[in-house]
Amino acid sequence: MTADASHCEVALPHGGRLRGRIEEGLHVYRGIPYAEPPFGALRWLAPQPCAPWAGVRHALDFAPAAPQLPRVARADTPMVGGADCLALNIWAPSGRASAPAAGWPVMVWVHGGGFFRGAASDPLYDGASWARDGVVFVSVQYRLGMDGFAQLPGTPSNRGLLDLVLALQWVQQHIALWGGDAGCVTVFGQSAGAGAVCCLLGMPSAQGLLQRAILQSPSIACQTPDEAGAACRAVAELAGAAPCVQALGDIALPRLLYGVHQLAVDPALRQRMGLGGRQLFPLRPVVDGDVLPAAPLQAMAQQWAASPARARQLQVLVGSNADEMRLYHLPTGLWDNATPAQAGAFANDADLPDSLVQAYRASLHGGHASAGALLSALQADYYYRAPALAIARLAASHTGGAHRYSFDWHSPQWQGRLGAAHGVELPLVFGNLQAPQGLEFTGPHPPRALSGAMHQAWVAFARSGNPGWPAYSPVQPWTMRFGETVACTERPDDDLLARHPQVQASDTFTGSGRP
Repeated sequence: MTADASHCEVALPHGGRLRGRIEEGLHVYRGIPYAEPPFGALRWLAPQPCAPWAGVRHALDFAPAAPQLPRVARADTPMVGGADCLALNIWAPSGRASAPAAGWPVMVWVHGGGFFRGAASDPLYDGASWARDGVVFVSVQYRLGMDGFAQLPGTPSNRGLLDLVLALQWVQQHIALWGGDAGCVTVFGQSAGAGAVCCLLGMPSAQGLLQRAILQSPSIACQTPDEAGAACRAVAELAGAAPCVQALGDIALPRLLYGVHQLAVDPALRQRMGLGGRQLFPLRPVVDGDVLPAAPLQAMAQQWAASPARARQLQVLVGSNADEMRLYHLPTGLWDNATPAQAGAFANDADLPDSLVQAYRASLHGGHASAGALLSALQADYYYRAPALAIARLAASHTGGAHRYSFDWHSPQWQGRLGAAHGVELPLVFGNLQAPQGLEFTGPHPPRALSGAMHQAWVAFARSGNPGWPAYSPVQPWTMRFGETVACTERPDDDLLARHPQVQASDTFTGSGRP
């Protein structure tokens, strides 16, 4: 219902109303609360549904980000974000008459950021391009850092994941008000966001809340309870508090955030404080046996094997970027200055077989790769590319369809060395080529045709489960390559990835699924 020429309104089942804004013919609602602010008495608890309200509530502005510090921070750097962060945003087409009978497909975006930074309000994630193509687009915020993922006695674990479950339940209950089809929901994310979606696929509480998943560079590394305990103690020590709810609640939040920041930017500090070299960031989802019953690959396999009929209703699109770690190693200098000892230490900490490391060394630059190039290749595949392949193989065995891609476009940034780094595909997928972060990734001349091809593939997948190329299987490993040209190949050159422990472990889960 249109309130006036520039605003629109919807009435929620509890009687309250939301007022959004009409922008270029689209209905846009920002900052819709799906849960009560998770602070005060509600801090460290599972999310509580937002209480009903009377009258009209404005949904014109984004909610605050989950509390965090900027990427460059000192001990006195002001905090970003605020308490009322558990909110979502909706972009919807305006012409209900042109919608399919069941409603438009729904796409729910989960932002990345290492589980300690990021926000749905980033201009890179503006949803107008999706709504213009007949999709109801939803972006979601969830708790980050210690508030979202610290393992604390007497509190539910994985509170950030529980936030996402509640947000998806809200979508199921309400998205028809925007013309969306609650039976055609695609949840997608990148990096930690894709890792969170992988967790959702294996969580009992999230079953039935989505029909499709898109996983861009999925970061699926989780922590054991012991690792999570070590991370919590490390952050608490840096913040000057005991690792318990009472003590952490008594200190100023920016101090806690700075403890997380210190660990995130200093690998040596993580090692000294017992976090281990394989942990790229200090806080992750924890395999607690309850919220997350097993590590994501195993948890997905268990869910799909237990409910094969439901699994066959699910489709998965998954992929990774050719040069993932350049995003991290170029700015830090590791690309140029890493030592052989650093590469060896990572391989040892990640339990990579010596034979596999030697194969990597021999495959790079004729066996004469620098230590930085070797470290980048090992970490790119361990953190992102091997998990993506493992998910494709697992989904091909259990679900109604798996599609795989590789993003190979070479960005000219960093004097032409950025390549297909982690995140470079984001402005192309969203079609937000002029967003500030997008321009940092692509430079001033982004590849518009490639962006159109990727965006339309994602839209097609959300509509039908088919992005426009053959499904992946281990026998016929069709992989769409998005580069200077767009082409599907049955020979994706996965020899090294297939030898990864993560991929081999996932193969042990395929026997209980359908052939």
